[in-house]
Amino acid sequence: MQNEQASRTALLIAASLVLLHHDPKYSALVSKTSADLCAQILETYSPQTRLTLKIVRQDWFRPIAKLIERITIPGILLHYALRKKCIAGLVRSAIINGATQVVIIGAGFDPLSFELHQDFPRVQLWEIDHPATQRHKMRGLGGVDAERLHFIAADLNAPAFGREALIESSFDPSQRTVWIAEGLLMYLREGLVSSLTRTLSGLSAPGSQFTFTFMEKQDNNGIRFDSQSRFVDWWLRRRREPFRWGSTRSDLVGFVRPWRVIRFFDHNDLCEQSGLADRSVAKGEVICLAEFSPA
Repeated sequence: MQNEQASRTALLIAASLVLLHHDPKYSALVSKTSADLCAQILETYSPQTRLTLKIVRQDWFRPIAKLIERITIPGILLHYALRKKCIAGLVRSAIINGATQVVIIGAGFDPLSFELHQDFPRVQLWEIDHPATQRHKMRGLGGVDAERLHFIAADLNAPAFGREALIESSFDPSQRTVWIAEGLLMYLREGLVSSLTRTLSGLSAPGSQFTFTFMEKQDNNGIRFDSQSRFVDWWLRRRREPFRWGSTRSDLVGFVRPWRVIRFFDHNDLCEQSGLADRSVAKGEVICLAEFSPA
């Protein structure tokens, strides 16, 4: 990622959510609020993304998008939508059950914090991300209640990123918190992922939850989607966003302690939750729900 540019992956996912919302088959998976927020960001980011926005809203583009998907990562668009829907459900459930703080690490252009801001007026929210991404996001989405939604610019490749800034922006470690790292950890090195889990545990009250995604290591220790093409490998390297870390489910249980793994959600679970068991969805990225359980 260049200093003044947002993540290309974040832009791609934003465009994908708009595309899916305008597809009659999948429109129910992406809320209008979510699609509209992504559209606002694409509209203001650059002339190129403004053109992309116009294209993905057109009916004629859907067959082309499906063709592109087939030659890159089959089922990835549906994976994005189902992943976000599952995580949003987990976060909302945690808030209903008493969590009062939500921190999204590497939020990209994900509109979740804005939806939670609207739906839960007593919850405090933070986004920690690269300053360029945040700058474009805030410009695209306009005014927000700064008393409840805080933006913390940080280098996501630095140990303990955002810790002090969180405390300075009224974050309360004694309150039950929901931490989210969606589509992020695979881009970090193993030592940094381990450091992050320790940092979060040091900021968490008992009962806090950590919802994150990770790439499940393949039999040959590869870190990629099962159906991912070599073109995608090249594209991620060229954009300086290669996958660097992955794990098996059994190894992860010990790796994230003192977080206690509650449940994993893989491609089959995501499809079954949404009644789409007959649809093809990309396999390889797994959602983990963990709870802070100090010894």
